[in-house]
Amino acid sequence: MSTKQLECETCSEDVPTKPQHDNIDKVKPVSYGGDTKMIVDRIIDSNATITTMSLMTVYALYADDVRKLAFPPSADATFLVFSSLAFAFFAMEITLLSWCRDKYLKLPDFDAAKKVLRGFSTRNSIGSWIGELGKTLEFGSFYFWLDLISTLSMAFEFPWMKMSGDIDSVADESIAGKASVAGASAAQKLKVIRMVRLVRLAKLYKYLSTKKSTKQVGPMENSAGGVPLVPPESRVGAEMSDKTTKKVIIGILVMLIGIPLLQADEVVYRNEFSMNMVLENRLLLENELDDVTFENWEFSESLLVNTTKCIDITYRGFDDDLRNSAVIPSDRARPADLRQEEMHIITISAFGRSRTMTSIFDETDRVREEALLGILLTSFIIVLLGLGMISFTKDVRNLVIVPIEKMIQLVYEISENPLGKDFSLTDDGNQKDDMETTVLIRTISKIAGLMRVGFGEAGADIIGKNLNITTGADSINLLGNGRKIQSIFGFCDVRQFTDTTECLQEEVMLFVNRIAHILHSIVVQCDGAANKNIGDAFLLTWKVQANSTASVKDHKYASDKALYSFIKTMIEMVRHEDFLCNFSPRALSELYERMPGYKCRIGCGLHFGWAIEGAIGSSKKIDASYISPHVNMSETLESSTKEYGVPLLMSGPFYNLLSPEAAADCRKVDVIGKSKKASGLYTYDVDLSVGFTRSEEQEKAKKREAKSGKRQFTLVGEVKKEAPTNSNKSTGLGDLPVIKVVNDFPNVWKNDIDVIRVRSHFSKHQRATWEAGMQAFIDGKWDVAKAKFEEVLKQSGDTDGPSQLMLGRMRGLNNICPENWPGYWT
Repeated sequence: MSTKQLECETCSEDVPTKPQHDNIDKVKPVSYGGDTKMIVDRIIDSNATITTMSLMTVYALYADDVRKLAFPPSADATFLVFSSLAFAFFAMEITLLSWCRDKYLKLPDFDAAKKVLRGFSTRNSIGSWIGELGKTLEFGSFYFWLDLISTLSMAFEFPWMKMSGDIDSVADESIAGKASVAGASAAQKLKVIRMVRLVRLAKLYKYLSTKKSTKQVGPMENSAGGVPLVPPESRVGAEMSDKTTKKVIIGILVMLIGIPLLQADEVVYRNEFSMNMVLENRLLLENELDDVTFENWEFSESLLVNTTKCIDITYRGFDDDLRNSAVIPSDRARPADLRQEEMHIITISAFGRSRTMTSIFDETDRVREEALLGILLTSFIIVLLGLGMISFTKDVRNLVIVPIEKMIQLVYEISENPLGKDFSLTDDGNQKDDMETTVLIRTISKIAGLMRVGFGEAGADIIGKNLNITTGADSINLLGNGRKIQSIFGFCDVRQFTDTTECLQEEVMLFVNRIAHILHSIVVQCDGAANKNIGDAFLLTWKVQANSTASVKDHKYASDKALYSFIKTMIEMVRHEDFLCNFSPRALSELYERMPGYKCRIGCGLHFGWAIEGAIGSSKKIDASYISPHVNMSETLESSTKEYGVPLLMSGPFYNLLSPEAAADCRKVDVIGKSKKASGLYTYDVDLSVGFTRSEEQEKAKKREAKSGKRQFTLVGEVKKEAPTNSNKSTGLGDLPVIKVVNDFPNVWKNDIDVIRVRSHFSKHQRATWEAGMQAFIDGKWDVAKAKFEEVLKQSGDTDGPSQLMLGRMRGLNNICPENWPGYWT
């Protein structure tokens, strides 16, 4: 590359300093019609509301049984207040949900039903047609009917909904001879009502699941930000869990309600039999009043009282002068002290007569026992419902839902941070290697890694936009407007690559990839990014914010890191020469025959400027890269390193970003430009002839390599001996060296021993002499400049490339400065 081309590229365009403006999101008009519904919906889903309704549901499940088991009748009024309050809250919840949620109270869509009916002739199957018709005529959602039934079941616990009345009304309304049968039927109905009450269990689950999902809802961030990897529940998972839960609830409720209805209740007529004996003896007294008959009546009556829990006996319709009630022991409870459900009232009458006998039996122990069993049953059903849902959903969730959610999370992480260090998800032990879902997760992870490597930093925005779950389009949109950025561009080229390729043939890929391993490892550790690999050349970038170029701290020493990356790469390539040139004997033979003493070296160029970042190509093939004259400038600088005889060249804009510690050891080797624009060229003097020692870990790795039979052939004669038998042998990449960079800027320029050693050959005296000569060259004092450059060349042992170039230029003009000398080379 000629100097004329270099100066043209350098002065092509100034670096912009103003940042690009982001697109301003358009403010959508607010729909005030739905604001109230939204507020009500949020209140219903708030933690306070869910907790309150959950407590009320627990109360509704246990309150009636607890009241009967542990509280006296005097406490019924208090329970009635709380039950009425809970009923009102449940009713209000149903009303509000029906108003603010369209899917809660579904109304039949008759227009859609008509369309389905018209399409009967074109149906695929009757089953699917009926299902489609049923969806259009659906009234109310599952949870609507669940809430409605559970709320209405509370009404049966209110006194005005129960069978009530005093003894007289019961006696008058009873049908003789059928009281026991009616009582058994009522008991069976109460059992059904008790089972229906368990619908509230599903209501409790609804609240708990809503609270759980509310906790899970939130912005899902990637693992790079330190956020746990557990994603929110997916729509598939929520739908599957909801459907499974509905089936479990329906199954348990059908079983609980249906089984009692199918069972035959055992009716015990002991009390009725004893009452019949008492009534018959009383009727005998109407016909024949004697002592024996009277004693039989009193004996049968006392037997009824003492052998049962009878607390009251009343006779009606008798015209005799005998008492109309029995004598009850004082330790028995009085009817007025008992609840309606704690009394069993039986009325019998003689066939064809108006004489009746009514007895009241104390059923407190039975009611308390049923209440205790009711509490146990409710608790058992809660456990059964929970275990049922867990057992039914566990396998489906582990085998299907969790893998799907992991895939969604993985895609989300890729879209948020395409350049993440690792997209693999930790295995929780539930996935099996032979499962298709596990294969899918691993495949997505591999695809993510391939995209990250293939697209690089320039393609991160493309990956993110196309994979974004919430805003991504259905189709792939790769081509579009680019994005203007500020960046440091570094360009590296492998020396003598054409000859090396001819010698190595297929193994040239190993050669290039080994160089890339060293280069990319160092660049990434120094916060850079690899962009293009063009055979023998590599393009690296360090993005810089447009408003952060005033101070090295503002751009976080990006320029220092770029310069250090290239110097460190040159050093590590010398240190790992055996790794880079570990080829088959045939390849090594040809390589050293053509280029005796071959050493792998690179040339580097560094420049700072703007570029357009985006996708280049078509829908068939794209490359995520940068378009700008500043990108070309970095390549031009690298090409010019051969002309200046240095391994590294830096432009003026890049040099201006360096820290004082890094700039102190840089040397201005030229000033080029045209018109009134001029720019300096700088180099960092690097002498790679000094030896570099390996660390202890690297020495161990080298010994392991030697033990494994891998040899490094350096002599052409030794190579030729083994070439015929090992001509097809290929070693592969081999053991990749681990290269660690101490990211401590700017102290690294004073503390890195390797960097200090490679620049130590150019002394301070030489630097001062060179600077004096360069200033004299710029000022037009070429006689002084010539003397200074010759002195530097002599001190370097006639190896200093810039001195040779300057002396050659002046020699071409007979060492006479031209008239109207602008101070720079044109």
